[in-house]
Amino acid sequence: MEENESITLEEAKEKISYLENLLREKDQTTYKTFFDQDEDAVVVFDLESQLFIDCNAKLTSILGFTKEKFLTLSVYDISPKFQPNGQPSDVLAGKYIEDGFKYGNVKFDWVHLNVKGEEVFCEVKLFNYIREDGKRFARGVIQKKDQLLELQKKLEEKEKLLSKVTKTLPAIIYIQDLSTNEFLYLNNSIESFLGFEVEPIVTYEYLIKHILHPDDLHLIDDHAKKMLSEKNTDIYVLDFRVFHKNGNILWFRVWETNFSFNKDGIPTEVLGIAQDITTTKKIEIDLKKQNDLSEEIRKISKSGVWEWNTNTNQLFWTPALFYLLNVNPDIFAPTIQTFTRFFTQDSQIFLIEALSKAAKEFIPFDLELEITGSPNFWVRIQGKSIQSNSNENIIIGSIEDIDETRKKRIALLENEARFHQVANQTGFIIYDYDIKLDKITWDGAIKSVLGYEIEEFNHLDIEGWLNLIHPDDRMFTKELLADAIGTRSPYHAFYRIRSKDNVYIPIEDRGTFITTDISTAPRQVGVLENVSAKFEFESKLQSKEERFRNFYNFASEAIIITEGDLILDANLAFRKLFGYEHVHKVLVSEIIADPLWNGLDTKDKSFSLEGIKKDGTLIPIQVNKKEFEEGKFILSFIDLTLINEAESIREALKEIKDKNNLIISQKLELEKTIDELKLTQSQLIQNEKMASLGQLIAGIAHEINNPMGAIQASSQLILENFKNQILHQDKIIQLLSTINKKKRELYFHWMVNSSTKRNQLHGSEARKQKKSIREKLEVFGCKESEYISEEVVDMGVQDCLPMIEHMCNENDFVDLFNYGMEYIRTTQNLNSILESIQRVSKILYALKNFSHFDKIGAKMQTDLISNIETVLILYNSQIKTGIKIIRNFPEIPVIIPCFPDDLIQVWTNLIFNAIQAMNYKGILTISVKHPPEDTQRKKWVQILIEDNGCGIKEEIKDKIFEPFFTTKELGEGSGLGLDIVKRVVHKHEGKIEVESQPGRTVFTISLPI
Repeated sequence: MEENESITLEEAKEKISYLENLLREKDQTTYKTFFDQDEDAVVVFDLESQLFIDCNAKLTSILGFTKEKFLTLSVYDISPKFQPNGQPSDVLAGKYIEDGFKYGNVKFDWVHLNVKGEEVFCEVKLFNYIREDGKRFARGVIQKKDQLLELQKKLEEKEKLLSKVTKTLPAIIYIQDLSTNEFLYLNNSIESFLGFEVEPIVTYEYLIKHILHPDDLHLIDDHAKKMLSEKNTDIYVLDFRVFHKNGNILWFRVWETNFSFNKDGIPTEVLGIAQDITTTKKIEIDLKKQNDLSEEIRKISKSGVWEWNTNTNQLFWTPALFYLLNVNPDIFAPTIQTFTRFFTQDSQIFLIEALSKAAKEFIPFDLELEITGSPNFWVRIQGKSIQSNSNENIIIGSIEDIDETRKKRIALLENEARFHQVANQTGFIIYDYDIKLDKITWDGAIKSVLGYEIEEFNHLDIEGWLNLIHPDDRMFTKELLADAIGTRSPYHAFYRIRSKDNVYIPIEDRGTFITTDISTAPRQVGVLENVSAKFEFESKLQSKEERFRNFYNFASEAIIITEGDLILDANLAFRKLFGYEHVHKVLVSEIIADPLWNGLDTKDKSFSLEGIKKDGTLIPIQVNKKEFEEGKFILSFIDLTLINEAESIREALKEIKDKNNLIISQKLELEKTIDELKLTQSQLIQNEKMASLGQLIAGIAHEINNPMGAIQASSQLILENFKNQILHQDKIIQLLSTINKKKRELYFHWMVNSSTKRNQLHGSEARKQKKSIREKLEVFGCKESEYISEEVVDMGVQDCLPMIEHMCNENDFVDLFNYGMEYIRTTQNLNSILESIQRVSKILYALKNFSHFDKIGAKMQTDLISNIETVLILYNSQIKTGIKIIRNFPEIPVIIPCFPDDLIQVWTNLIFNAIQAMNYKGILTISVKHPPEDTQRKKWVQILIEDNGCGIKEEIKDKIFEPFFTTKELGEGSGLGLDIVKRVVHKHEGKIEVESQPGRTVFTISLPI
């Protein structure tokens, strides 16, 4: 419309109305957009009809209704009949609506019902409005109450935590009023840190006078001024020195922040935390020195970092890599091509592939590769791709020498395999129990002990294991295990367990925890041992012991057992006759009224004299003695008092005769019992030796099985080779007849020499040799170069190239070559059989020497060192895995007169005790020396057996040679080992001494020459 064009009044009103409607629609669209996107749940409803007029998406997501469904509902449709306070929902809603008109808005808690009819606790803020037409409506803002309650709960927990922290935090916490310099709050940590009580420290002036170091006051003032000038709540840190109450100077670090401000924004209070950093300050100085040292170490530690720009192909190294790869940094310029050439051919393939994937597909890599050198060594190389600021693709990585750790890791895996094989052959079942996962891993002699296959047993969890235990033993065993788990203490139990053929086997179960830390996940390892034989033997021994005790205690004659002049024990008849309640520390000489008494050794088997009762009364007695062990006697006493009555001589003689007869029968019974005890003791000694032998069975079986397996395998290969040679013999003879004599001699020379030589290679060296031989064969014109190079290197006969060079062009060369290789294999297998037989013979000879025990005989001239080596051969399997042996032997043989079988028992017990004391890992030193002659010009030889194990406690050192005394767990030792050692040494008129402390125990055996 032109400016000079005129319009009527009606047209102008119509135009104005159109524009107003357009503006109203735009405002409504804008409002609707904000309404729907509001983060709070919002609803609008008519107060007269209680129907909902509108709602946003947040509300529908809370209650689950669609918007269309929601606009057909009223307030009461989405509310339960009663609210949690017991009031009806309609009554309570009316009250809140009226309060809304009265106060403009009102906030209250309300329970809604969602689309499933479930209660939803909410907080509602209600705003009431009256439109121009007089109708009332309301807008409600709804929040789920569970979120608010959770936030409130977290807030309360944090408040409690803050209160606890301020009281228990190992730091000084304070609030200071800046206007008065007084401390509004100061926790008790000031007392533990500085020794001052909290009460006097209320002002800054007190700090200046007693605590703050004067040389640091200017730092503190500058710090305070900076905080005032900044006028913010940032955290400011300051280190300064303070005085302890005892006068020591300490370093403190404070973290301070402005805590409150006045209306002008000026800080009025400061919150601070202070901690003692005296140790840290010292560490900072030491750390700087260490950092300087670390830089030097990094250069020589054979590890470094590299970076490769794939766009420009530039490669950068840290200086340490020059040391690792042994190149001169002044003349060597690294590139990715020269970098990869440092690796072996097989490793280059993996590295190039990894670099390619990192550059193109951004795949990081972590490889263990081999680097060529003298010798080769292994490294761990890592790398990943990154984008530089200029969008260039860069691969960064590190390289580390892992040669030693890799060798140790491989050795560890080999040791584990050997351990499991030994466990299976020793008759032990081993287990590893992860208590957190309730998973048990079983291994060892499961088949031989219980009859189950290992796969069947490994399906058992803890309940499955308990179900196999005899019902009478199950509850007690379960309680023992629970106690051990709860306290992380060693677990030891005896119970019966059901085998696969439903027979219950007695078991000794010993377990221990890998860590006793209660905070870590518990894991228990242990062994199960079949103790059927031990239980049967102990039962027989106990029966014989009880039989002897009954006879001894209830005999009518007074009987005592002595050692030297000391009475070790006495029966009831003796104590009654002599009036003693007990005989502790009573001597034989105290009960004999003979001024010329000089010991039992000078008396006959039967003699008479006067005895002294405890009250001093003299009684005539007849004494009968029996020596049952060197220096130990059994004495029986007969009271002869009645014989003094002259008129009763005949009666007394008859009574004495009867008693003599009874004594003789009882003596015979006692001697029989003593002989049985001697036999039992002899059995115990032999069983102790057999127990030692049993402990060696696994190692010996392993040592014999290896050569026997080699013999079996070699024998099978020889048979197969003979068959092949017979099948091709005619053809080979015909072929050899067609070639000249010189070539035949060269061919036979190769077969004979190669049968006695074997130079086998492995790994990268074998691959290099195969490649080299293949290339030479191709130059010779050999058609089967690859096959022949493989066979030659695998058999270790690489020096056959002269023969191949002269004969490879023969038409049937491959047949001649294969026939010759069959012959070489046969002879090499025969050599392997001979070596294995020699190895078995050596083990069986040592085992024979060990098991033979000559009870009767004269001393013979024996090589002492060879005698000791016999025992070391038998213990080889237990020694070689973790024990280093140091032999300090003379260069010439040491020949002494001795009982060689007895001495083997000495070395067996002492060496095995040392192995156990070191827990099968340590250093065992065996020395043979010739000390100077003694005062009687007697010559000796000394054998010292030293270990670096746990040692012998001082309080038990005097008891270790006593029979049946042992420090080992039940079932692990009889206590006779060192008693046998002592007896054998004394039998040789020798001496044994022991000195021990933690980390060093030495047994010294002195034998006369």
